Amino acid sequence: MNRMACCLVLGAILGWSLWLPASASASASFDAMLREADAVRTSDPDRFKRILDDLDRTAMGASIEQREKLEFMHAYQSIRMGDLHDAISKFKALHASATNNEVRYRSGAMLANAYAVTREFREGLIAAQETIRGSASIKDRSARHHGLVASGILYNQVGEYGLGRRYAQQVLADKPDDRNRCIAGNLLVESSLHLDKKSSDEDAVNALRQCEAIHDATLAGFSRIYLARVWHGEGRTQEAVKLLEGHFAEVKGTGYSRLIGEVHSLLAEMRLSLGDVQAAKRDAEAAVALNVGMVNSLPLVVAYKTLFEIAERTGDTAAALELYKQYAAAERGYRDDVAERELAYQMVQQEAMQQAQKIELLNKQNEVLVLHQGISEQKAQTSRLLILLLVVLAGSIGYWAFKIKRVQMSLRRMAETDALTSICNRHHFNQQSEQTLGQAARAGEDVALVMFDLDHFKSINDRFGHDTGDWVLKKVSEHCRTFCRRVDHLGRIGGEEFAILLSGCDLRGAKRVAEDCRVRIASIDTQPSGHKFLITASFGVTASSLSGYDLAKLLSHADKALYRSKREGRNRVSTFDGDVQPWMQLQVVAADGSPGPEVPPTPGVAPDHPFRSLIS
Repeated sequence: MNRMACCLVLGAILGWSLWLPASASASASFDAMLREADAVRTSDPDRFKRILDDLDRTAMGASIEQREKLEFMHAYQSIRMGDLHDAISKFKALHASATNNEVRYRSGAMLANAYAVTREFREGLIAAQETIRGSASIKDRSARHHGLVASGILYNQVGEYGLGRRYAQQVLADKPDDRNRCIAGNLLVESSLHLDKKSSDEDAVNALRQCEAIHDATLAGFSRIYLARVWHGEGRTQEAVKLLEGHFAEVKGTGYSRLIGEVHSLLAEMRLSLGDVQAAKRDAEAAVALNVGMVNSLPLVVAYKTLFEIAERTGDTAAALELYKQYAAAERGYRDDVAERELAYQMVQQEAMQQAQKIELLNKQNEVLVLHQGISEQKAQTSRLLILLLVVLAGSIGYWAFKIKRVQMSLRRMAETDALTSICNRHHFNQQSEQTLGQAARAGEDVALVMFDLDHFKSINDRFGHDTGDWVLKKVSEHCRTFCRRVDHLGRIGGEEFAILLSGCDLRGAKRVAEDCRVRIASIDTQPSGHKFLITASFGVTASSLSGYDLAKLLSHADKALYRSKREGRNRVSTFDGDVQPWMQLQVVAADGSPGPEVPPTPGVAPDHPFRSLIS
């Protein structure tokens, strides 16, 4: 999901040129005031407000079209004042009922972007689709470009960078005005950075020059961020830092905290890569201060990650632990937000397909009605034709019903399955396990829980790369699946942590399953991965006879037993006996991945703490 689109949306909304052509039948003075308000709306907000007040006083004598244009500017003013709900209400009314086609079109484009700011992505995507469909009928080039670029920004936000780049290129190829060229240039660079993992230095420089030429500090600030990312990717990090430092006062003068925080976050990341730890820390702390309320902000994720890495480098273990928790929480919020946006896009696409199917069905039904009207003239022939059409119609309905059902099943599988290993994700595992535990509790049946964690998995990732780590996770899942019956549940509940809920199984049987699983994992041949290494896992086992039927308690007890396996040398199975020590022994992992000497236990850090995954 993209890093900058959320930041760019409001700046783009406030920066678009909304030239409103004069109506031949309208009052010349009223039209002149409308054009003057449009000309100063970004450069002199106070004058823009005074002109709107003057226009309101003379609106009684204005034409319907002029009043619609005035209402459009009032909606724009609501955005400037931060009243997005009022702006959305006005834009919706204009989009639905304005007599002027261009006002309707521009209202749809602004509505799409306003919805994006309020995080109503489904409604925003619907408005964007309508805007794109109507662009061909808009004769005014600037207005047409406005709608296309607005839609492109929204598509970038939901991860559809191919669409974002398509509309940016379409605008740039159609001789846009200066402001639309600036915004489209930024959109093109952003899309390319995500699609190709890089962008043309020339494209980024051109976008920056165009934004500087129109004296828009906000848009130019985004352009410099894009260019700095391009240079950083090319190894020109020092130049990228100087670029952002040299214009930081200008960025700060915009008062746009999201933009300022983005610059701080990027500077922190680059300065740390250059070894300037103190400067990186200052920038990261500034980014956190500016973005702390935005849990879905990627700049906040990067800032916390930078602070965590600095704490690790300086050996401040306590600070590193706390910063890692904040980093993990910020990243989790960001990933959830990305998934929400992508799901909104899929839902809108699905709804559009269903709507098309309904239209097709209605068309078929109309054809049937027409045929019925001619039955009296060609009864025999029409009867045969009607039967044929009904068969086609039934087949079409059945086919599309089948397709829709498959898509629904596919979406459900995506929501319940871990994408890498194709087993239950944590949420689905918890759901299934709680149902099974409830049934077992009522029936008085035994249930056991096996939890295991791959040993030295971080070392495998560090030594052989994340592709090899993913290969290990897939192989472990495949081998462990063979030990599960249809009534059992296998799930990936963490990065390299798995759990198996065994129905109708006591502690002894569960320990035997865990031991078989441990042996099977240790026997995995790693040659197909391209590397030779040993895979082992540490297991913790508990059962309802010890821990009851509460899933959280079962997981906690199994996790304590698992950690005892870690503490006692790894690659073994331990059962919960109610006497597991609550504090953990940290074990340092050497640079080559081999286990080092144990460190005395840290008071207050339980073995089932989320930070435990850092030392596993």
